[in-house]
Amino acid sequence: MSRQTSPDRSSARRSPAARPTDGELLDAARAVFAERGYTQATMDLIADRADSTKPTLYAHFGDKAALFRATVTREAAALRNWVFTAYETAESRPLEDRVRLSVMAMFSYAGAHPDSFRLLFDSAVDEMSNERRALADTIATHVVTRVREHLLTRGRTPGPGAELLAAMMVGLVGRAAMHVSHTPGVDPLAAGELATGFVMAALRGLDPVLLDRVDEVRPAGQCAT
Repeated sequence: MSRQTSPDRSSARRSPAARPTDGELLDAARAVFAERGYTQATMDLIADRADSTKPTLYAHFGDKAALFRATVTREAAALRNWVFTAYETAESRPLEDRVRLSVMAMFSYAGAHPDSFRLLFDSAVDEMSNERRALADTIATHVVTRVREHLLTRGRTPGPGAELLAAMMVGLVGRAAMHVSHTPGVDPLAAGELATGFVMAALRGLDPVLLDRVDEVRPAGQCAT
């Protein structure tokens, strides 16, 4: 008896006139990579999500690694445009307004585009890309600038502590916004306001003695006693 062959998963699902656009294929890839991570995502799953075929994916983007890079590049550009619009809007405002608009940009994006946010920042999504690193560095640089401005208003010359404080704030806001992207029941705007209050309280309550200890330059490997 001859064995029955399984259905060909690459058989056409759409008519030629209804073939998916690059944007639709990238939308499907974004969802699958965000849900599964790079390793467990497959071209079959992405093709199914797009109601398309593996040959179509390969024809448009090449292999899975190339598809992942194309997806991350698009999502990083979208978030960069989103946050830079907020930064530019806040540029001439008082410090607290600038902090609020910057923080809220991250939370509102996480709430509106949870798959995109998870793809870019969730540690469960592996294969860190240059685009993701560049985006994280851009955000961190903006926050360092805000911290230095705040320290100058308090009569301090910014030192190494400014970058440490910025790393703390980026980590706090990023992890909190990630929580929002995983928790549909949490209002991202309310969460953003809470995070803004937390960050401002931290800035206002800085202990100058502790900051001095961080800013004090010591030979490499030498710790304070």
